[in-house]
Amino acid sequence: REMEEKVTLLNGPNKRPRSSTMNEAPIAVVTSRTSEVYVWGGGKSTPQKLDAIKSGCSARQVCAGNTHFAVVTVEKELYTWVNMQGGTKLHGQLGHGDRASYRQPKHVEKLQGKAIRQVSCGDDFTVCITDEGQLYAFGSDYYGCIGIDKAYGSEVLEPLQLDFFLTNPVEQVSCGDNHVAVLTRNREVYTWGCGEYGR
Repeated sequence: REMEEKVTLLNGPNKRPRSSTMNEAPIAVVTSRTSEVYVWGGGKSTPQKLDAIKSGCSARQVCAGNTHFAVVTVEKELYTWVNMQGGTKLHGQLGHGDRASYRQPKHVEKLQGKAIRQVSCGDDFTVCITDEGQLYAFGSDYYGCIGIDKAYGSEVLEPLQLDFFLTNPVEQVSCGDNHVAVLTRNREVYTWGCGEYGR
């Protein structure tokens, strides 16, 4: 209404406002697929931008455990690294095949070629799922959180596929400190790990 009044004044008091003869083009909306990851804590009171993920990669999901971090990129690759302030022993929760303390994000190469959709961090283990709904776990199996009944010992140093879900794809995973819960595409919930306090 204000615009009409201004146009009327410009065209004279007795003339009607002119309508635009130009066709109004639709407004293009540009969205960016880039995203940045910031970390803070451990003596850093302000967020610090993380530049260590390879150039051109953007994060689509982040997860923080007590001892480590994990990022799923837009390219569906998984990166993990240790919590800078954590002095705890590593049990393979980074998935790199060793117990080294990688302090910068490192691509989990054992999952190369797998399209990772989601990751969840427990206290000292990690669970991720692929686009196909297949589940991989690695790290400490002390409480049975890897889901293989300690078949590979108390530590699994690189991603291990859980055959249990081969014919029942997983939709979502969530880890507590010492237990795991998944929702399958059939809308079934499965849990495993430490059952203390009825969890």
